[in-house]
Amino acid sequence: QTKDKKPSVSLKRRSRSKKKSFKRLAIAICLLLIIILYTPSRQWLFQSLLENDEASNDDNLPASPLDTITAVPAGDSSANGGVSVNHITPIDEKCEFRVYDPPRHYNLDLNGSLETQPAFLSDAKYVRGMLPIIINPGREGIKKVCMDTSEWEPMDSENNQRWPFSDGQNPSFVSLRDDPYAIGDGGASSNIRPRIDRNTLTGLTEIYGADAVQTMYIGLVLFGDSQCRWNMTPAQLHEQGYSSWQKARSVRTKVAIMDSDRNLIGKAVLELVQDSSWGTKRKKIPRKMRADGVADDSSCTMEGKENDGCFDRSIQQLDDPRFFFHGGSLHVLFRNGPSFGYEAQVQHPVHIKAIGDGKFEAYIKASEMFEVCCGRNIAFISEIPGQPKDEVENPNTTNDELLALTWVDPVTVEVIKTPTTASSSITAASQKSIQRRLRKNKKVKSHIHGTNGYLLPLHSTSELLGVAHFHRPEDRDPNPYARVGHHYTHAFFTIQRKEEGTTVDGDTSPKFVLKRLSNEFIFESPSKSTSDGDIIQFASGLDLVGSDTEGKLLVSYGINDCESASIFLNMDYVQGLLREVKDGDEVINMMAEIKSAL
Repeated sequence: QTKDKKPSVSLKRRSRSKKKSFKRLAIAICLLLIIILYTPSRQWLFQSLLENDEASNDDNLPASPLDTITAVPAGDSSANGGVSVNHITPIDEKCEFRVYDPPRHYNLDLNGSLETQPAFLSDAKYVRGMLPIIINPGREGIKKVCMDTSEWEPMDSENNQRWPFSDGQNPSFVSLRDDPYAIGDGGASSNIRPRIDRNTLTGLTEIYGADAVQTMYIGLVLFGDSQCRWNMTPAQLHEQGYSSWQKARSVRTKVAIMDSDRNLIGKAVLELVQDSSWGTKRKKIPRKMRADGVADDSSCTMEGKENDGCFDRSIQQLDDPRFFFHGGSLHVLFRNGPSFGYEAQVQHPVHIKAIGDGKFEAYIKASEMFEVCCGRNIAFISEIPGQPKDEVENPNTTNDELLALTWVDPVTVEVIKTPTTASSSITAASQKSIQRRLRKNKKVKSHIHGTNGYLLPLHSTSELLGVAHFHRPEDRDPNPYARVGHHYTHAFFTIQRKEEGTTVDGDTSPKFVLKRLSNEFIFESPSKSTSDGDIIQFASGLDLVGSDTEGKLLVSYGINDCESASIFLNMDYVQGLLREVKDGDEVINMMAEIKSAL
């Protein structure tokens, strides 16, 4: 046997060089770990890795048992079906409105001076040539929607974080009364058909009691890619206690229950039951049975007879979710670009069930989806005021026609096809593309867009009430103010149905006309000591509680794509804001350059 050769000198040197390289690498790793552990803004170093992982999973997150919550037991519960209704304890300062830096405020000059305004505001046209007014000076009655987000976003107290990535955006709250328009009007609205069947609310009445539910409100709040931290430096984020994350840790929609004083008493994540394929575009969600517990339920093995519990559930991204009513049921409308495209609006009935221990679950079913295309923030019409009394009182008469206001300017209303089963639950349907009616494409249009999801019947005048918005400039190009649109204003409007039989250019769609339109307004910002608004305000929720002359209008709106607020306005005040529109005029005919601030 031959002896092994001794290593050459070059091999020895190479070995020593490798050892030195390993030592340097080990030292570098140790230094990096020290920096991560002791640098206040350490999240910035590894955030992008987590963001990529979170972004790939946000649209199909598993349902979490932590996404349901019950009221805090206290006091006498006998009046509420054995469950006490109490407020959820506020989460420190999170339940207060945030304070924003000056660039996040509208900077509206109430004296009518345009010298301090950027050109896109001073050169713009406004309704009747009037500057926006500020609604609710003094901030009376404005309330923040306060939710605990620690379920999916633990607070980094070591990094001075006091605020989550988002407090909730674009809320949509409505009354749970089955006859909200009949409150306090001396019975004048006693013949109005209840808009929501009490069977729809069985899950909530089991928890809170039937009488208590009639005084409550239900809402939707989106938690997603907010703009709370827009254009803030790392130093500002740390100083003000904002989250340093650049993207949302999770995207989800919460169903919230509020008591008569608009205090949060219950919440649950809105889930998708995957009982059918869901989506029409590149990202389709498949029909999927649950992997656990199915074996114990015989119905899960019977094709076509499965119950909702047989199917898997997921959390999907529901952009701008809003409530509307139809056929006695509560529905949600939203957009989901990856699954349905960015022009289609998607609708579902909402199911709410009690699951024990004072908790509830909320979900939509893939099989009950129907979509509408293509408008801008489409609002639905399920109740047309002015229906003859004998039709209302006739139990054999139903008004199940669902209409959609696809555009405010020009007023465009379409009939929506919603095939129903014997139980009147909506089954899957695909609505043909709705084209904007521009009178053979010759009609000039304004840049007003609908905002709320359900037009409210005004029975005293046979009109339908909605709220719409402008943002300036009208494009959505990159800018220093916000991710896209900014400097929002709103305007209330009413439309009214014309007599049957009228057509335009052979079009047989229902004919509605613009009847009244308010001047533009902004809501007073709760975060500034002087009277002003926020550059992003989005009034996504609107509901009437009481008569349309003596009741109150509940407006829920988002602030700076960061937090949610609600406010009541007296209907006599709202009626005073609405002004008659000349027959045949559309919003575009009302737009003019600034005249004065008064």
